[in-house]
Parts: sequence; C-alpha cells; structure tokens
Amino acid sequence: MPEMPEVEVVRRQLEKHICGRKVEEVVVRHPKIVRHSPHIVEDLRGKYFISVERIGKLLTFGIARSKSTKQPETYMLGHLKMTGQFIFVEDQQKVGGGHSMTESDFELPHRHTRVMFHFSDGATLYFNDMRLFGFLQIVTPKEKGRVWATYGIEPGRENYTLENFLQIFKNRKTSLKALLLNQKVISGLGNIYVDEACHRSQVRPQRRVNSLTKTEKERLFHNCRDVMMESIEHGGTTFYSFVSSDGVKGNFSQHLEVFDRAGEPCLRCGYEIEKIKHAGRGTHYCPACQK
Repeated sequence: MPEMPEVEVVRRQLEKHICGRKVEEVVVRHPKIVRHSPHIVEDLRGKYFISVERIGKLLTFGIARSKSTKQPETYMLGHLKMTGQFIFVEDQQKVGGGHSMTESDFELPHRHTRVMFHFSDGATLYFNDMRLFGFLQIVTPKEKGRVWATYGIEPGRENYTLENFLQIFKNRKTSLKALLLNQKVISGLGNIYVDEACHRSQVRPQRRVNSLTKTEKERLFHNCRDVMMESIEHGGTTFYSFVSSDGVKGNFSQHLEVFDRAGEPCLRCGYEIEKIKHAGRGTHYCPACQK
C-alpha cells in the first residue's frame, strides 16, 4: 500500500502537470470508484484543476471554472488505497505513481483503468485501481474542511510540534505502534515508517505508550518527522514513481534500517532483526538495541 511519502511524491508530480488544464471530458469505466459522486462527469466537464493538496494519504484536487481563480470552488478527493495509481500522459511523457508498477501499466487505458480525465489540449490523467478500493469524490469547501479535520497532526505540517506530539500520549494505554498508526491522532505515518522511527529512537514498537519516558517521546518526535521527510526527498519506498516512460524507482528502500530486514544484522548493534505480527501488521525491530 502506498504510504504518505509516496503519495506526496505523486502529488508533487501531478501538481506540475495538471494545474491550469481544462477538463474536456471524464470517462468513468467503473462506477464503484465514484460511488459517492455519481455526477462527477457533469461536475468536472469544462472545469480546471487549479491545485493539488494532500493530507495523510488523501489527495485533494482544487477545481474552478477558470484557471485564474485563486480559491477552488469545489474539490475532488482522491485516495489510492491499496492498488490505486494516477498516471498523467502527454505525448510520450508519462508521469505519476501508485501501487507497484510494471511496463504493462503504461499500455493505457487497460483493464484496471477506472476513470479517465481528458484535457482540452489532448493530455489525459488516468486513475487505475486493480482491487477497486480507491475512490474519487466531489466535495464542497465545507465538506473538504470537515474531512481534513478528522486527521491528526502530521510530520511536516505546522501542527506537528513537540507540544502537540506529547499531547497524543496522554491518558492512552495502547501500544506505541497502534498509536502512531492511528491517522486520527497522527496522520501520514504508515507501517514502514513507524518501524523505522521506532528503531531510530531505540524503542520497541510493541511498548505500551504509558511506559515511555519523556526523553523517548522526544526522540520519537524528531525521528517520526525525519524519516518521513527523508523518504519524500528520496522519492518514497513502496512503489515506482515515474518521471518519464522509462521510470525511476523510489529509492528510500536503500536507507531502511529494519523494515523487511528480518534475519539480517542490525545496522546499529549487529544483532539479528526480528519480525513479529503486532497491531495487525508485520513489525520489524531489533531485540537488542530497542528497549
């Protein structure tokens, strides 16, 4: 499943290529993707994409009747879920990303293409989703605000302060990993990055949050932020994000210290990395240097 850094990489790519383009036609090939907005074709035809934002893993496209409009009139929410992909095509250039891709994903449209946005200049934005868990939904500015308000503090945003971070631990008895995966408390962190942040902080993911010291929480605050920002800088971890038809793979995987390294030596102390099932997810940690 794409995680926040990967979705942010896609957001940045799409922002460069679709903003200011006029939607000439929308073709819905599977109604489940637009189940919350059955009139999406009429809502978007003749309109412009003027912005692409993100909170957590949720992409939010600003829509207006003029490309010179500063404030979006409506929004399109877009979520990749497990197998979604956004691919923008103009002439021979193909830009975007999503669930792990192969060369066949670029033979567009294909059997997993669910929605196509045709622009007036001949370019096309494709939304593909093999398992149909993703969605596209048109919302008003008020509705967009209510949706965004359900997300917790997020590394990289102004609300991610040490004071706010320490606050999420108060009166909680769950495990550390379960807390950090709770998008209503702290948004954006996914399975890979929680394991990495815990390892950098020398804290086991299965620790009860009420057992953590202030020093350990402070280390987690910095490492949760740093691991996310570093992953964005390196293009993400879990899938291919393409800048051309040749493609460049997100390479933060080369910097992972524990995730997907079960049985290998810890890069800090040399002890063998273990993998367990915790909080419903495969969890990696070092039994020696994480306490």
